[in-house]
Order: sequence, then C-alpha cells, then structure tokens
Amino acid sequence: MNNSVKSSQGHKQYNFLIQGGILAIAGIVVRIIGMIYRVPLTHIIGDRGNSLYSNAYDVYSIILIISSYSLPVAVSKMMAGKYSVKEYENADRIFKGALIYALIVGSVAAVFCYAAAPILVKAEGAVPVLRVLAPVIFFSAILGTFRGLFQGQGTMIPTSLSQILEQIMNAVVSVLAAWLLVRPFTVSDPEDLLPRRGAMGSTLGTGAGVLAGLIFVVIVYFIYRPDLKRRTKRGQKKPVDSYGVILKSIVLTVTPMVLSAGLYNVSPFIDNYMIYDIMDKLGYSQEFIQNIHGIYAGRYLLMVNIPVAFANALSSSMIPTISAAKSSGNESDILRKAGLTIKVSMMIAIPCAIGLAVLGGPFLEIILPTNQEFPYLAEQLLMGGSTFVIFFAYSTVTNAILQATDHLNLPVIHSAIALTVHVILTFVLIRFLNLNVWGLMISTISFAVVLCILNYVSLKHKIGLKMEWKSGLLIPLVSSLIMGAVCFFVYQAFLLFTSSRILAFLFAFLNALIIYVVAMVLLRGVTEEELLNMPKGQMIVRILKKVHLLHD
Repeated sequence: MNNSVKSSQGHKQYNFLIQGGILAIAGIVVRIIGMIYRVPLTHIIGDRGNSLYSNAYDVYSIILIISSYSLPVAVSKMMAGKYSVKEYENADRIFKGALIYALIVGSVAAVFCYAAAPILVKAEGAVPVLRVLAPVIFFSAILGTFRGLFQGQGTMIPTSLSQILEQIMNAVVSVLAAWLLVRPFTVSDPEDLLPRRGAMGSTLGTGAGVLAGLIFVVIVYFIYRPDLKRRTKRGQKKPVDSYGVILKSIVLTVTPMVLSAGLYNVSPFIDNYMIYDIMDKLGYSQEFIQNIHGIYAGRYLLMVNIPVAFANALSSSMIPTISAAKSSGNESDILRKAGLTIKVSMMIAIPCAIGLAVLGGPFLEIILPTNQEFPYLAEQLLMGGSTFVIFFAYSTVTNAILQATDHLNLPVIHSAIALTVHVILTFVLIRFLNLNVWGLMISTISFAVVLCILNYVSLKHKIGLKMEWKSGLLIPLVSSLIMGAVCFFVYQAFLLFTSSRILAFLFAFLNALIIYVVAMVLLRGVTEEELLNMPKGQMIVRILKKVHLLHD
C-alpha cells in the first residue's frame, strides 16, 4: 500500500516532465515534418526564396511575439495558480479575459503588419510575402489562448496534437502553393520574380496550418466544456475578481513576458536587416547575400532549432506546475522541479550539439540539394556553431523558471543586455571583420551565453537554485564526447564499405543513441527514477535491466 502511494506521488511529482516530454515529442515531429517538406520546397524556391521567406517570417515572428506569442504561457501560468488554490471561477474569467485581449491585440497587430510591410523588411521582394502572413497573426492570438487553457489544466496533449496538425497542413499547402505559383511561370517570368512567388506560396501554408490548429482546439474545447462548467459551478471561497481586475492582471503578466520574448527572439530580425544593409554597403550583390543568408537561415538554423524544441516544451509544461507550487508556498517543490528541468534539458541538448557537429553536415547532404556556389558552408556552420543548442536550451529553461517564480522583470533586463551585446558584436564582425554569416552565428551564440550567465546568477540568488555540475553537465558532456568520437569513426568506416550516405548516417545515428544512453548509465548521470518518468521510460529501463546495465 505504501509503495503504491509513493509511486502515485512520484508519478504526480514528475507529471510535468511527462507532459513536457509529450510536447517535446510533438515539437520534434513538427520539426521533422518541417525538414521533410523543406526538401521539395527548397527545390522549388531555392536558397534565394528561402532568404525572402526568412526575411518576412522573422518580422512576422516578432510581431506575433509582441502581440500574442506569450499568451499560452501567461494564460497557463495564471490559470494554474488559480486552480492550485481552488479559485475556479477566477480561472474561467482569466480564459475569457485572455480571449478578449487576443481579439483586440491580434487585430491591431495584423493590420499593422500589412500596412507597415514595406518599412519592416529590408529585401523588397519580401514585402508581399509578409503581407500574406499578416492575417495569420490574428488567428494565432486566438489559437494561443486556447492552448494556454489546456496547458493550465496540466495537459499538453491538445497543444501537441494541434501543433502536429498545424504543421502537416502547413507542409502540404506550402509545397503545393509554391509549386503552383512557380512552375507555370518558369519560362515567362524574370528569374528574380520566381523566388518571390515561391516564398509567397510557402507562407500560404503557414496560414492554412494555423487555421487547422485553431479549428482543432476549438472542437476539443467544446468537448471539454461540460467538465469546465461543472468545475466552475462548484464556486470558490474567495470573492470572484471583476473582469477589470482580470484584464489588468493579464496585461501585467503578459507585458513582461512579451518584452522578454520579444528581446529574446528579435535577433533574427535584426540579423536580417544588418546583413543585407552592411553587406550591400560593402559591395556584395543581392544574389550573393540571399544565397549565404538562405544557407544560414534555411539550413543551419533549421537544424540547430530542432533540439531546442525540447527545452521549449519543458519550459511550457514546467511554468504552470511551478506557478502552482509558488501559489501554494511549496519552495522545496519549486527547487526540485526547476533543478530537474535544467538537468533533463542538458541531458538532451549536449548530445544533440555534439551529434549535429558530427552528423549534421552528412544529414543535410541527404535531405537538401547542395548549394553549388557554397557547397560546404552549412556543414562548416554546424561544426562551428552547434553549441547554439546547449546555450539556447539552458537560457530558454532558466528564463521560464524566472517567469514561473514571479521574477518577470529579470528575463526582460537580461535579454536587453544580451541583445545589446549581440547587436554590437554583429556589427563589428560583419562590418569590420567581413565575417558575413559567420558573424551572425558567433554573435547569436554570444547572445545566449550572456543570458545563461545572467540567468544562472539570478536563480542562485533569488530562489537558491544550484546547478548540478557533475550529473547535470559534466557527465552528459563526457558521455556526448565519447558518443561523438565513436559516431564519427563509425560513419567514416561505414563509408569505406558502402557508397550509401543514407545507410552510413542511419547506422552511425543508431550507434550514437545506444552509446550515449550506455555511457550516461555507466557514469551514473541518470537515475532509474528519472528514466521511468520520461516518455517510454519503462521500456528503456526494462531493456537496460535485460542487458545488466541497471540492477533491481
């Protein structure tokens, strides 16, 4: 009986990690779909089309961040806090107030994006691309509010499924629309217009995906609504807050999160503007700039952002549960969950960084057509800049911990400092050292490093959180280096016996997974309890016990 209770409590304690794992798996599936559809899309629109798409999409992302990006996190944080103290009616009012906020802010942001497009993008060809994206901002704001509702209940399943559905629709419509807008005009249109047409087609997919995701969560909401109504009818002991108080609370919560997220994610927009402006003044052609920037944005950033999805997912699942612990005054629970989140994110990010450095280039050669003018640039960027994954994962998770513990202003201050360093460094590296996209890569990693340092110091002083240097950093790093060395030699050796890069990659990748897990277990970097509370944890533990790497 005691063991059963203990197991139940342990499962509940680690539930946020399981939910984060579900969301992370969805995020990885989304990015895999993204990589798959980028293959035919890049064939259609080329690296120049990718550059125009990136120009418009980065501006769209910034406006989305300012208007509604933080709504799921803010809504889930506020609702989880209310549910933890059984203020069910206030939680319901937070959702309705957030919907009102989303409708107003989403509308204003969409109109601004469309009207100001010529000012917001540096490349002229990206203006119509951005205008196609403008209405999507409105629907994204509403979608984010519904996702926040479910995340506040402690479930990531509706968000995860809606993300996968959104990306599937995005992939299908993007490729089809790009093909329809390019293929009929390959002979009649000037070459400069084709990348623009292709980029516009790919953005149509973004809009179709968001609409599909929104329809899905609305259907789920109406299925789930009777349960919500029953819970709300139970009432609450404390007085119900007015909608004026609720909206004020939403604004006070969302605003610092928006500022932090805006500063955290504005660097690609600044990078786009600076690289086009500075390299143009240095005498480089638009075609040259679009090519190298397309490789940086459409290949390097595409790859390194895949594992960062896990940190984003952990952050989304952790914020409601830590907010609930904060509302209940459970300080030890906060420290335990925050420490575990950081450890798990590093256990994923560090091997991913080493893996990208070793196998990222060969993988890109398999899935994307080689850029004939710069055939090795993407591989070199991955080898030199894969540490992006580690620093961005850590900074993302620690930002979320600060927000969940009500230190909302600190991520804003830290991001502002890091962004200042980033902008100055970008300018110096491109303008005076002529490092073009290498300058972007170095300054972007530096941005994350500054954030990591500032967040670490703040968490140590504000909530007493300490880093588990041995099990959370050193052992994953040693295990990853062993994995990377073996992986490299396995890949090269396999190529001696076969000309198939695909088979060599798959064999090396599978070996890498096995070697990393074995090394982590042997070096005692992960416990059986932690493994059990990860997605498919029971299966992993069962296999490890069968091969006598774990003992009862």
